[in-house]
Formats: sequence, C-alpha cells, structure tokens
Amino acid sequence: MTDPWTPWLGGVVIHHHGPGSGFPKAAHQECYQQVWDIQDQAMNKWIWEKLLGKDEFDDIPYNYLVCQHGWVFEGRGAKVRSAANDIETPGANKNYFAIMGMIESGDQPSQAMLTSIRELIGHLRQHEQAGAEIKGHREVATTECPANLYPYVRNGSLEPPSAPPPGGGVGGGVNIYTRSQWGARPPLAVERVPLTARTGFTVHYSAGPPSQTPRQIQNYHMDSNGWDDIGYNFLVDRDGRIYEGRGWQTQGAHATGYNTSHLGVCFIGRDGEATARTASAVRALYHYANRLCGRTLDKTWHGGLPGQSTQCPGSALRDWVQGGMQGDDLPITDGTDGASGGMTSVRTVAAQQRAVNGLGYKPQLTVDGFWGPLTEAGVRWLQARIGVDADGLWGPRTETEYKRHTGEAGAGGGMTSVRSVGSQQGAVNRLGHTPRLSVDGVWGPQTEAGVRWLQTKVGVGADGLWGPQTEAAYNGHADEGARIAVDGVFGPVTIAAVQRAIGTAPDGAWGPASIRALQRHLNTWSDSAITVDGAMGAATVSALQRHLNRMVGAGLTTDGIWGPATIRAMQHALNLGKF
Repeated sequence: MTDPWTPWLGGVVIHHHGPGSGFPKAAHQECYQQVWDIQDQAMNKWIWEKLLGKDEFDDIPYNYLVCQHGWVFEGRGAKVRSAANDIETPGANKNYFAIMGMIESGDQPSQAMLTSIRELIGHLRQHEQAGAEIKGHREVATTECPANLYPYVRNGSLEPPSAPPPGGGVGGGVNIYTRSQWGARPPLAVERVPLTARTGFTVHYSAGPPSQTPRQIQNYHMDSNGWDDIGYNFLVDRDGRIYEGRGWQTQGAHATGYNTSHLGVCFIGRDGEATARTASAVRALYHYANRLCGRTLDKTWHGGLPGQSTQCPGSALRDWVQGGMQGDDLPITDGTDGASGGMTSVRTVAAQQRAVNGLGYKPQLTVDGFWGPLTEAGVRWLQARIGVDADGLWGPRTETEYKRHTGEAGAGGGMTSVRSVGSQQGAVNRLGHTPRLSVDGVWGPQTEAGVRWLQTKVGVGADGLWGPQTEAAYNGHADEGARIAVDGVFGPVTIAAVQRAIGTAPDGAWGPASIRALQRHLNTWSDSAITVDGAMGAATVSALQRHLNRMVGAGLTTDGIWGPATIRAMQHALNLGKF
C-alpha cells in the first residue's frame, strides 16, 4: 500500500542514529552491516520495546543513509514516503524525505558525509521533486536528533547549488501522480468508459485557493455533493504537477451531459492564478490524451459547453483555451496504470494476476503488473466465480469475498491486507487511545475496540476492519488534519486552522476579511448563495451549519446561532481535513 507522498510540499529532514559514539570510520565495509542493523532494529523490536508502544516498521524508515566515507545507501528510496519523521507535525512523513547521517550523538560528521548529503539533496530536488526546505529532525518532533549534524542544517552548509524550480523547471517534463500518491479515498462506484468514446477535453478550475489538495477537493465532492468520487479525470496545480482523478477510462462528474464524451481537467486555484507551468502541463496532458485516444479531441472549457451555465474556468483560462492552448511542449510521464486502469488501491495489478491464476484461470495470466484486456478478463472471471459483480475492478467487496472464498480471512480478525495488526495498534496509540494497546501483533478484543475507536475519530464506519477506507482516512487525519482540541472554543488556534482551510492568512485573528473568505468558501463548495459582506450573521452561520452537516454528518440544527456546538463540529471537520 503506497501512502500519500508529496515531498514537493516540504523537502528533507536530517537525522542521526542516536545516543553513543563510534560508528565505524575506518573500514567502509562495516558500513553495510550497520545499514542492515538499522533496518533490523526498525523492523524487529524486542518484546519490552513493543510493550512500551514502539512501532515495528514495514521497512527501514529512512529514504537514504549517508556514511562517514561519503557513500549514499538507498533505504526506502525516492518513490516511497519516509516513516522516520514522526507524526507530531502534520505531513512530516508525507512531505519530507528522511536522510540519516550515520553518526551517533558523540560523533562529528566528516566532510565527505556533509558533501554527499548536500549533493543528495540537490539530486532529490532536481530529479525527485523534493521541496526547498532542509530541517533537522528536532524541528518536526520532540528529539535531540540530528545531534552534531544540526549546526550544519542551521548554517546553510547542506544547501546545494540552485536547483530547477518545482515541477522540473521550464522545459522539464511533467508527471502524472497516481491516486495512491496523493492519498485518494476509494471510489464508492466506478463506471467504465472506453477511450474510443472520448471526443473532447474540458478545462475547469476549482475556484478555491491553490493551497487545496486533491484530497480536499475529493472530500467536498464525496461528502458535500454526494458523488462517488472526485469529479475530475485529472487535476493540475500551479507548479504543473498532474494528479490522477478518475483517470482515463472512468466516467467523470465534471460537466452534465459530457462526462462520458469529455475528459475533465481541473486547475487547482482561482481565476488568474494559473501559471505558465500550469498551461504547459495541461497542454502536455491534452496531447497525451490525443495519442491515447487515437484522435484529436475538441479543446473546450466548462462554461463553453452547450447547456452549461457557469463562469468556470474563469476568464484567463477560457481565453487561453480559445487561443489554442499555447505553451511549451513538455514530455509527460504517466505514473498511473496506463490507459486501461485496474483498481489498485486494494490489491496491486500483479497481486490480482496471481489471485486469478491461483483460482485456476486458463490460460494463466503473465504476472507482470501491467493492466490490459487479458488481466481485466481474468478479474471478471474471478469475480463471477466468487459471487460479486463482474465489473473488472478489484475493490473492497471483491477483496472481502475473495478472502472468504480462499479462507484467507482467518479466525484472528483484523483486516491486515492494508496494515499489519502491530501497525494498527501503533496507529491507535498515536491518536491518543487510553489505555495504550500492547503493540504485540496479536488481534483481540482490545485491539478491535481500539480500531473502532480510531475509525470513529477519523470519520469512517466503525466496523473494526482496517481496510483501504480506514487507511485513507487515517492518513488524511495524520497528514492534513488540524489536530486541534475539540472544545467548542473559537480561539486563535482554531481560527488559524479555519484560515488555512479557506485560503487566507492564518494569523489567528477573526475579522471581516476572514469572514468574507469563509463566505466565498461556502458559496464555492456548498452552493450557499450567501452575500459576501464580511458579517458573521445568521445566514452565514446557517450556511456553515449545513456545510458541516454534509461534510461530517454533524447533526446540527440550522438555526443560525453561533455557539459551542457549531464550533465543535467545525473543529472536528478541520481535524478530518473535511472543511
């Protein structure tokens, strides 16, 4: 399961190994053994460590490690998010690479180590979309780490020469980031559309702040609008990053009457905020869509489609589309499963192929991880055999029935195809469950109660089974949630969280400018149609209450009274990243 991974929003966090001294400096061959030891210590805790609530990791938690001789060791690498940065700071693992300098507290880093860390940071910025920040571990968690490396973090010694701007720079290629990379929730339903049915390409804007994430937009579409998924096929941000929405061969929900025929592409931002990089990325996506569809698609914008009454995508993007979508011709890297799809949020394509073969399908599929007509036919055959709808999409229902059919569900309980029992126990403890669970990897009544408690806290059905929906909700809570006290007090911390969510300066002071931003937010995302006047009157409060009822099922009476119940519901929505 690939957790959401957006390192362009942050950068890198520097670590050291821990207390002590004497990591080998003479014989470089010993450094290999030390990396193995670090991995083993992370993945296999002593029983007393488990009883203290220390997590066992699925792998070495660092992306890279650098020894005193200046050698760089690959840990998780560039494509998998770190697990070393802790969760005290929202997004610390999601938004930052973790680099360990292989020293202990009493050791001084060598010049070779410092040089290699600096060059590694430059490489990650230029080739792996790392953001511009360089932090010490102590800046995102309560720790002394990275010990004697921290002065070099602070004095700029680890800053590499200037790197191209985010997204690869003008003339650089653009990437399509998968749903798993941005932490998409699983869709409630999927309706397939063959590429041969596509005739148009429609440009939209979100009309919200460019700081919005695709997941926040998905939350609005699913929780406020009641849709099956995010409405767009793809989304593009100001830095030219392309995000997979519904993808190439799924019906959208972006323009009534055109969701089958037209691919919908949304700029994340408001009128006039799209950049040249945005335009070039959308242009690249358009030309790539033409190649996949085998025809030249009509260039359209939302408000220009017959029967659409909307200002979307604003005058700037409308004029750009009318002018022929001018921009740089950039190469594009498609990180999705290609044109044919195949749901992979529950089970990878290769795992689906192995499962089909395991039930006796003939001829046996090639287990190559690539989705195509043969694999789709095999999945449909498996679904028919286990008694679920044969739609070719391996979702949670198929997973559950397949496990029941094969006996994989087991008597011990606790869905573990997404997250091991020990990892579930650690996650429950990290969200503050009392009493703390023993992190022993054994499923029982206490662990089940803890998982149900966590599910209630992150806003999903409390069935005690940690499936893809719980995983996505937990990641959203840890990575995008405000983590504020739900106390019904509208103080500076809550105000700043609201301001961040609605795209205005988070100064913790509530006044007419913030109220106007809130009113625009409610008009955009809840169709509130309230006057943007900067006055927190009954109409605005009622619109807010209706919005909270849709987004998190708050159960508020829409009486227009601003009080503790409404504030608590708002704090809960902010903690879930659903405001």
